[in-house]
Amino acid sequence: MGTGTPEAREVKAVKPLTLLYVDTEHFWRGGQEQLFSLMKGMKERNHTVCLAAPYKAPLSQRAREIGIVTYGFHQRNELSLRALLRLRQILRGRHFDVIHFNTPRPIVAGGLMAALAGVKVRISSRRVNFPLKSRFSRLKYNWLQDAIVTVSDTIRETLLAGGVSPSLVRVIYEGVDLHWIDRQQPPKERLGNGNLVVGTVAHLSQEKGHETLLKAAASLKSRFHNVTYLLVGDGELRSRLHQLTSQLRIETQVNFTGFRSDCEGLMKQFDVFCLPSRSEGLSSAILAAMANSLPVVATNVGGIPELVVDGETGILVEPDNPSELAAALSRLLASRELRRRLGQQGRRRIERHFTLQRKLDQTERLYRSLLASNHSE
Repeated sequence: MGTGTPEAREVKAVKPLTLLYVDTEHFWRGGQEQLFSLMKGMKERNHTVCLAAPYKAPLSQRAREIGIVTYGFHQRNELSLRALLRLRQILRGRHFDVIHFNTPRPIVAGGLMAALAGVKVRISSRRVNFPLKSRFSRLKYNWLQDAIVTVSDTIRETLLAGGVSPSLVRVIYEGVDLHWIDRQQPPKERLGNGNLVVGTVAHLSQEKGHETLLKAAASLKSRFHNVTYLLVGDGELRSRLHQLTSQLRIETQVNFTGFRSDCEGLMKQFDVFCLPSRSEGLSSAILAAMANSLPVVATNVGGIPELVVDGETGILVEPDNPSELAAALSRLLASRELRRRLGQQGRRRIERHFTLQRKLDQTERLYRSLLASNHSE
Protein backbone atom coordinates (compact mmCIF):
# COMPACT_ATOMS: atom_id res chain seq x y z
CA MET A 1 0.00 0.00 0.00
CA GLY A 2 1.29 3.48 -0.89
CA THR A 3 2.28 5.97 1.78
CA GLY A 4 1.56 9.67 2.05
CA THR A 5 -1.10 11.84 0.48
CA PRO A 6 -1.79 11.90 -3.28
CA GLU A 7 -0.25 15.38 -3.35
CA ALA A 8 2.95 14.09 -1.74
CA ARG A 9 3.18 11.20 -4.20
CA GLU A 10 2.67 13.64 -7.08
CA VAL A 11 5.51 15.86 -5.83
CA LYS A 12 7.84 12.85 -5.57
CA ALA A 13 7.11 11.95 -9.20
CA VAL A 14 8.21 15.35 -10.52
CA LYS A 15 11.54 15.24 -12.34
CA PRO A 16 14.46 16.72 -10.36
CA LEU A 17 16.13 19.80 -11.81
CA THR A 18 19.75 20.50 -12.62
CA LEU A 19 20.65 23.91 -11.21
CA LEU A 20 23.73 26.13 -11.60
CA TYR A 21 24.22 29.00 -9.16
CA VAL A 22 26.79 31.72 -9.89
CA ASP A 23 28.42 33.95 -7.27
CA THR A 24 31.48 36.18 -7.75
CA GLU A 25 32.30 37.31 -4.20
CA HIS A 26 35.38 36.20 -2.29
CA PHE A 27 33.88 36.90 1.15
CA TRP A 28 31.02 35.53 3.26
CA ARG A 29 28.15 37.95 3.85
CA GLY A 30 24.38 37.73 4.03
CA GLY A 31 23.97 37.09 0.31
CA GLN A 32 26.35 34.14 0.40
CA GLU A 33 24.71 32.77 3.55
CA GLN A 34 21.29 32.90 1.94
CA LEU A 35 22.55 31.30 -1.28
CA PHE A 36 24.14 28.50 0.72
CA SER A 37 20.85 27.75 2.50
CA LEU A 38 19.07 27.76 -0.87
CA MET A 39 21.58 25.38 -2.46
CA LYS A 40 21.57 23.06 0.55
CA GLY A 41 17.77 23.00 0.59
CA MET A 42 17.53 22.28 -3.13
CA LYS A 43 20.09 19.49 -2.81
CA GLU A 44 18.08 17.95 0.03
CA ARG A 45 15.07 18.00 -2.33
CA ASN A 46 17.06 15.76 -4.69
CA HIS A 47 17.85 18.39 -7.30
CA THR A 48 21.33 18.36 -8.84
CA VAL A 49 23.00 21.52 -7.53
CA CYS A 50 26.22 23.05 -8.89
CA LEU A 51 28.04 26.27 -8.03
CA ALA A 52 30.34 28.52 -10.08
CA ALA A 53 32.29 30.77 -7.70
CA PRO A 54 35.85 31.69 -6.67
CA TYR A 55 37.41 28.38 -5.70
CA LYS A 56 38.85 29.54 -2.36
CA ALA A 57 35.83 31.62 -1.33
CA PRO A 58 34.07 30.50 1.90
CA LEU A 59 30.92 29.79 -0.11
CA SER A 60 32.76 27.35 -2.39
CA GLN A 61 34.46 25.66 0.54
CA ARG A 62 31.19 25.14 2.39
CA ALA A 63 29.45 23.95 -0.78
CA ARG A 64 32.11 21.30 -1.36
CA GLU A 65 31.76 20.13 2.25
CA ILE A 66 28.14 19.13 1.60
CA GLY A 67 28.84 17.51 -1.76
CA ILE A 68 27.88 20.29 -4.16
CA VAL A 69 29.86 20.23 -7.43
CA THR A 70 31.84 23.48 -7.54
CA TYR A 71 33.45 25.09 -10.59
CA GLY A 72 36.19 27.61 -10.00
CA PHE A 73 35.02 30.90 -11.50
CA HIS A 74 36.40 34.46 -11.23
CA GLN A 75 35.08 37.66 -12.76
CA ARG A 76 36.60 41.08 -12.11
CA ASN A 77 34.39 43.12 -14.40
CA GLU A 78 31.08 42.65 -16.17
CA LEU A 79 32.50 42.48 -19.70
CA SER A 80 35.33 40.06 -18.93
CA LEU A 81 36.18 37.87 -21.93
CA ARG A 82 37.87 35.36 -19.62
CA ALA A 83 34.68 34.99 -17.57
CA LEU A 84 32.65 34.61 -20.74
CA LEU A 85 34.84 31.76 -21.96
CA ARG A 86 34.86 30.06 -18.54
CA LEU A 87 31.07 30.14 -18.36
CA ARG A 88 30.87 28.71 -21.88
CA GLN A 89 33.16 25.88 -20.77
CA ILE A 90 31.03 25.14 -17.69
CA LEU A 91 27.76 25.22 -19.63
CA ARG A 92 29.11 22.95 -22.36
CA GLY A 93 30.12 20.33 -19.80
CA ARG A 94 26.63 19.67 -18.45
CA HIS A 95 23.00 20.42 -19.29
CA PHE A 96 21.39 22.82 -16.81
CA ASP A 97 17.67 23.54 -16.50
CA VAL A 98 18.24 26.77 -14.58
CA ILE A 99 21.12 29.21 -14.15
CA HIS A 100 20.68 31.53 -11.17
CA PHE A 101 22.98 34.53 -10.66
CA ASN A 102 23.43 35.47 -6.99
CA THR A 103 25.51 38.57 -7.73
CA PRO A 104 25.10 41.15 -10.54
CA ARG A 105 28.52 40.97 -12.17
CA PRO A 106 27.99 37.76 -14.19
CA ILE A 107 24.47 38.56 -15.42
CA VAL A 108 25.45 39.78 -18.89
CA ALA A 109 28.16 37.21 -19.67
CA GLY A 110 26.23 34.42 -18.01
CA GLY A 111 22.93 35.33 -19.61
CA LEU A 112 24.49 35.41 -23.06
CA MET A 113 26.35 32.12 -22.65
CA ALA A 114 23.32 30.43 -21.09
CA ALA A 115 21.09 31.52 -23.97
CA LEU A 116 23.60 30.17 -26.49
CA ALA A 117 23.90 26.92 -24.52
CA GLY A 118 20.15 26.40 -24.47
CA VAL A 119 19.60 26.85 -20.72
CA LYS A 120 15.83 27.24 -20.48
CA VAL A 121 15.62 29.50 -17.42
CA ARG A 122 17.90 32.40 -16.48
CA ILE A 123 17.31 34.14 -13.14
CA SER A 124 19.14 36.70 -10.99
CA SER A 125 18.75 37.69 -7.35
CA ARG A 126 18.74 41.31 -6.21
CA ARG A 127 19.42 41.82 -2.49
CA VAL A 128 20.56 45.45 -2.36
CA ASN A 129 18.35 48.50 -2.50
CA PHE A 130 20.64 50.73 -4.57
CA PRO A 131 18.94 52.47 -7.52
CA LEU A 132 19.91 51.59 -11.08
CA LYS A 133 21.90 54.60 -12.26
CA SER A 134 22.98 53.70 -15.80
CA ARG A 135 21.47 52.53 -19.06
CA PHE A 136 23.76 49.50 -18.90
CA SER A 137 22.27 48.47 -15.53
CA ARG A 138 18.74 48.84 -16.85
CA LEU A 139 19.65 46.85 -19.96
CA LYS A 140 21.23 43.95 -18.11
CA TYR A 141 18.22 43.54 -15.80
CA ASN A 142 15.79 43.54 -18.74
CA TRP A 143 17.81 41.45 -21.21
CA LEU A 144 18.33 37.70 -21.40
CA GLN A 145 16.55 37.03 -18.11
CA ASP A 146 13.31 35.28 -17.29
CA ALA A 147 12.98 36.63 -13.75
CA ILE A 148 14.65 38.79 -11.14
CA VAL A 149 14.09 37.66 -7.56
CA THR A 150 14.08 40.47 -5.03
CA VAL A 151 14.16 39.81 -1.29
CA SER A 152 11.79 42.66 -0.41
CA ASP A 153 8.99 44.73 -1.88
CA THR A 154 11.16 47.81 -1.42
CA ILE A 155 13.84 46.44 -3.75
CA ARG A 156 11.14 45.52 -6.25
CA GLU A 157 9.88 49.12 -6.27
CA THR A 158 13.44 50.41 -6.68
CA LEU A 159 13.96 48.19 -9.74
CA LEU A 160 10.65 49.26 -11.27
CA ALA A 161 11.57 52.92 -10.71
CA GLY A 162 14.84 52.19 -12.51
CA GLY A 163 13.07 50.96 -15.61
CA VAL A 164 12.93 47.19 -15.10
CA SER A 165 9.87 45.47 -16.56
CA PRO A 166 7.31 44.60 -13.84
CA SER A 167 6.70 41.22 -15.49
CA LEU A 168 10.26 40.16 -14.63
CA VAL A 169 10.35 41.00 -10.92
CA ARG A 170 9.28 38.46 -8.28
CA VAL A 171 9.50 38.94 -4.51
CA ILE A 172 10.66 35.93 -2.49
CA TYR A 173 11.58 36.72 1.09
CA GLU A 174 14.65 35.14 2.59
CA GLY A 175 13.99 32.43 5.15
CA VAL A 176 15.46 30.90 8.28
CA ASP A 177 15.96 27.24 9.13
CA LEU A 178 14.41 27.40 12.59
CA HIS A 179 15.35 23.84 13.53
CA TRP A 180 18.99 24.59 12.74
CA ILE A 181 18.89 27.89 14.65
CA ASP A 182 17.44 26.17 17.71
CA ARG A 183 20.22 23.57 17.72
CA GLN A 184 23.01 26.15 17.81
CA GLN A 185 24.85 26.53 21.12
CA PRO A 186 26.39 29.74 22.46
CA PRO A 187 30.19 29.81 22.69
CA LYS A 188 31.64 28.69 26.01
CA GLU A 189 33.32 32.03 26.63
CA ARG A 190 30.98 34.80 27.76
CA LEU A 191 31.90 37.74 25.52
CA GLY A 192 29.67 40.18 27.37
CA ASN A 193 31.48 39.80 30.71
CA GLY A 194 28.21 39.12 32.49
CA ASN A 195 26.66 42.43 31.44
CA LEU A 196 23.60 43.13 29.34
CA VAL A 197 24.63 42.70 25.70
CA VAL A 198 23.65 44.82 22.73
CA GLY A 199 24.92 42.98 19.67
CA THR A 200 25.14 43.69 15.98
CA VAL A 201 26.24 41.37 13.16
CA ALA A 202 27.26 43.16 9.98
CA HIS A 203 30.14 43.82 7.62
CA LEU A 204 32.07 46.82 8.92
CA SER A 205 31.19 49.12 6.05
CA GLN A 206 29.73 52.59 5.70
CA GLU A 207 26.17 51.54 4.87
CA LYS A 208 25.80 49.53 8.10
CA GLY A 209 25.87 52.60 10.36
CA HIS A 210 28.19 51.36 13.12
CA GLU A 211 29.31 54.90 13.92
CA THR A 212 25.74 55.79 14.88
CA LEU A 213 25.64 52.85 17.30
CA LEU A 214 28.93 53.83 18.92
CA LYS A 215 27.75 57.43 19.40
CA ALA A 216 24.49 56.17 20.91
CA ALA A 217 26.47 53.89 23.24
CA ALA A 218 28.58 56.84 24.40
CA SER A 219 25.47 58.86 25.26
CA LEU A 220 24.10 55.93 27.31
CA LYS A 221 27.33 55.27 29.21
CA SER A 222 26.45 57.12 32.41
CA ARG A 223 23.04 55.46 32.73
CA PHE A 224 23.86 51.96 31.48
CA HIS A 225 27.43 51.27 32.55
CA ASN A 226 26.64 47.52 32.78
CA VAL A 227 26.16 47.08 29.01
CA THR A 228 28.57 45.48 26.55
CA TYR A 229 28.29 46.28 22.85
CA LEU A 230 29.39 43.38 20.64
CA LEU A 231 30.28 44.33 17.06
CA VAL A 232 30.46 41.06 15.13
CA GLY A 233 32.01 41.23 11.68
CA ASP A 234 34.99 42.60 9.83
CA GLY A 235 35.53 45.07 7.02
CA GLU A 236 37.19 48.17 5.72
CA LEU A 237 35.99 50.43 8.57
CA ARG A 238 37.47 48.37 11.40
CA SER A 239 40.41 50.67 12.23
CA ARG A 240 38.24 53.77 11.90
CA LEU A 241 35.64 52.33 14.28
CA HIS A 242 38.36 51.39 16.77
CA GLN A 243 39.58 54.98 16.69
CA LEU A 244 36.06 56.33 17.23
CA THR A 245 35.60 53.98 20.19
CA SER A 246 38.74 55.44 21.77
CA GLN A 247 37.68 59.02 21.05
CA LEU A 248 34.30 58.37 22.69
CA ARG A 249 36.02 56.71 25.69
CA ILE A 250 33.87 53.58 25.55
CA GLU A 251 36.64 51.01 24.98
CA THR A 252 35.69 49.07 28.10
CA GLN A 253 32.14 48.60 26.84
CA VAL A 254 32.81 47.70 23.18
CA ASN A 255 34.06 44.34 21.94
CA PHE A 256 35.03 43.90 18.29
CA THR A 257 34.86 40.15 17.71
CA GLY A 258 35.94 40.12 14.06
CA PHE A 259 34.36 37.68 11.62
CA ARG A 260 32.58 34.79 13.35
CA SER A 261 31.18 31.68 11.71
CA ASP A 262 28.99 30.97 14.76
CA CYS A 263 26.87 34.13 14.67
CA GLU A 264 23.57 32.35 15.30
CA GLY A 265 24.97 30.68 18.42
CA LEU A 266 26.68 33.88 19.54
CA MET A 267 23.35 35.71 19.33
CA LYS A 268 22.13 33.56 22.21
CA GLN A 269 24.35 35.74 24.42
CA PHE A 270 22.64 38.94 23.20
CA ASP A 271 19.87 40.73 25.09
CA VAL A 272 19.14 43.20 22.27
CA PHE A 273 19.99 43.08 18.57
CA CYS A 274 20.74 46.39 16.87
CA LEU A 275 21.27 47.14 13.18
CA PRO A 276 21.59 50.89 12.45
CA SER A 277 21.94 50.52 8.66
CA ARG A 278 21.83 53.46 6.29
CA SER A 279 20.77 51.15 3.45
CA GLU A 280 19.49 47.58 3.57
CA GLY A 281 17.80 45.05 1.34
CA LEU A 282 16.49 42.44 3.76
CA SER A 283 18.84 41.68 6.62
CA SER A 284 19.85 38.06 7.19
CA ALA A 285 21.17 39.09 10.59
CA ILE A 286 17.79 40.49 11.64
CA LEU A 287 16.13 37.28 10.46
CA ALA A 288 18.48 35.24 12.66
CA ALA A 289 18.04 37.60 15.61
CA MET A 290 14.24 37.40 15.45
CA ALA A 291 14.47 33.61 15.10
CA ASN A 292 16.51 33.68 18.32
CA SER A 293 13.67 35.60 20.02
CA LEU A 294 15.69 38.80 20.32
CA PRO A 295 14.09 42.25 20.36
CA VAL A 296 15.41 44.34 17.48
CA VAL A 297 16.33 48.00 17.21
CA ALA A 298 16.88 48.89 13.57
CA THR A 299 16.55 51.70 11.10
CA ASN A 300 13.50 52.43 8.99
CA VAL A 301 15.27 51.85 5.67
CA GLY A 302 15.00 49.45 2.73
CA GLY A 303 13.30 46.15 3.50
CA ILE A 304 13.74 46.35 7.27
CA PRO A 305 10.15 47.56 7.94
CA GLU A 306 8.93 44.47 6.08
CA LEU A 307 10.70 42.41 8.76
CA VAL A 308 10.48 44.47 11.93
CA VAL A 309 7.03 45.69 12.97
CA ASP A 310 7.61 48.86 14.98
CA GLY A 311 6.41 48.45 18.56
CA GLU A 312 5.52 44.79 18.02
CA THR A 313 8.73 42.89 17.23
CA GLY A 314 11.19 45.74 17.74
CA ILE A 315 11.72 49.47 17.50
CA LEU A 316 12.44 51.35 14.27
CA VAL A 317 14.42 54.59 14.20
CA GLU A 318 15.68 56.92 11.51
CA PRO A 319 19.23 56.36 10.17
CA ASP A 320 22.18 58.55 11.21
CA ASN A 321 20.37 59.65 14.38
CA PRO A 322 22.38 58.66 17.50
CA SER A 323 19.96 60.29 19.96
CA GLU A 324 16.92 58.47 18.56
CA LEU A 325 18.84 55.20 18.53
CA ALA A 326 19.95 55.77 22.12
CA ALA A 327 16.37 56.40 23.22
CA ALA A 328 15.20 53.14 21.63
CA LEU A 329 18.04 51.16 23.20
CA SER A 330 17.33 52.80 26.55
CA ARG A 331 13.70 51.61 26.50
CA LEU A 332 14.77 48.02 25.95
CA LEU A 333 17.73 48.00 28.32
CA ALA A 334 15.50 49.35 31.10
CA SER A 335 12.76 46.72 30.72
CA ARG A 336 13.29 42.97 30.75
CA GLU A 337 9.56 42.48 30.16
CA LEU A 338 9.62 44.62 27.01
CA ARG A 339 12.64 42.71 25.71
CA ARG A 340 10.88 39.39 26.34
CA ARG A 341 7.59 40.45 24.73
CA LEU A 342 9.13 41.91 21.56
CA GLY A 343 11.48 38.96 21.23
CA GLN A 344 8.69 36.39 21.48
CA GLN A 345 6.57 38.24 18.94
CA GLY A 346 9.55 38.46 16.61
CA ARG A 347 10.00 34.69 16.74
CA ARG A 348 6.32 34.17 15.91
CA ARG A 349 6.62 36.52 12.94
CA ILE A 350 9.53 34.47 11.57
CA GLU A 351 7.56 31.25 12.05
CA ARG A 352 4.65 32.66 10.05
CA HIS A 353 6.36 34.52 7.22
CA PHE A 354 10.12 33.94 6.93
CA THR A 355 10.92 30.23 7.09
CA LEU A 356 13.42 28.44 4.89
CA GLN A 357 10.69 25.99 3.88
CA ARG A 358 8.62 28.83 2.46
CA LYS A 359 11.59 30.27 0.57
CA LEU A 360 12.45 26.87 -0.95
CA ASP A 361 8.83 26.19 -1.93
CA GLN A 362 8.44 29.56 -3.66
CA THR A 363 11.80 29.33 -5.43
CA GLU A 364 11.15 25.80 -6.68
CA ARG A 365 7.69 26.81 -7.92
CA LEU A 366 9.24 29.74 -9.78
CA TYR A 367 11.82 27.50 -11.47
CA ARG A 368 9.18 25.00 -12.58
CA SER A 369 6.66 27.59 -13.76
CA LEU A 370 9.29 29.33 -15.90
CA LEU A 371 10.47 26.01 -17.30
CA ALA A 372 6.90 25.08 -18.19
CA SER A 373 6.17 28.42 -19.87
CA ASN A 374 9.46 28.37 -21.81
CA HIS A 375 8.83 24.82 -23.02
CA SER A 376 5.38 25.80 -24.24
CA GLU A 377 6.66 28.71 -26.34
